[in-house]
Amino acid sequence: MSVITKVTTYDFRFPTSATFSGSDAMNPDPDYSSAYVVVSTDAGDSGNGFVFTIGRGNDVVVRAIDSMSETLIGRNVEELLDNMRLAWDLFVRDSQLRWLGPEKGVEHMAIGAVLSALWDLKAKRAGKPLWLLLSEMEPEELVATLDFRYLTDALTAQEAIDILRAAQEGKAERIAHLKEVGYPGYSTAAGWRAVGKIQRSMCKIRRSI
Repeated sequence: MSVITKVTTYDFRFPTSATFSGSDAMNPDPDYSSAYVVVSTDAGDSGNGFVFTIGRGNDVVVRAIDSMSETLIGRNVEELLDNMRLAWDLFVRDSQLRWLGPEKGVEHMAIGAVLSALWDLKAKRAGKPLWLLLSEMEPEELVATLDFRYLTDALTAQEAIDILRAAQEGKAERIAHLKEVGYPGYSTAAGWRAVGKIQRSMCKIRRSI
C-alpha cells in the first residue's frame, strides 16, 4: 500500500497580453496561464495535471487546488486509482465544497486538475499512455468511472455500456494500428493564434518579393 504524501502546485503565466497574442473579441488581453499540480506518493512516483486560465485569477485556481488537496494527504493511493469514481465523489460530493459549486467555475477547474494528475499516476503505474489505458478498460469498468446524474434523460449507464460493448469488435486491430503508425496529435503554445497571423504575413511578404 502507498499513500499520497504531497501535493505541489505551480502558477505558470505567459505575458501574451503584451503583444495581444491569442486575443479575440471576447478576450482582448489574455495572459495565457496554467494552474499546475503534482501529486506525489511515498512510493516515489507522481502524477501531473493542469488547467488553463488566461491570467489574473490563475492564483485563485491554484489556491483552490491547494485547499481541496488537503483531503488527499495520507489517502490510500491504490484505493483511489482502483476506483477513479471514488476520487471524483471525494471532491464533488464534499458537502462543504458543494456550497461553492464544485461542478462549475473555479472549483470545477481545480477538481479537473487534481483528477487529471490521478489519471496520469494511474497510467504511469500501468506503464501505458493514458489513451491505451482507457481503450483497454472493459466497458463496465470505464463507465463506472463516470457520473451520470445529469445524463440519464439522454444516456443511461447501461446504454453507454451497450455502445462500448458493440464497439469491441475490431478494437484490438485499431489499438495495434495506433501502436504501429501513431495517431494525429494536437499541440499548442501560449499565444498560438498569433502564429497563424505571422505565417500568413510571411507568405504575403514572400509573394511580394
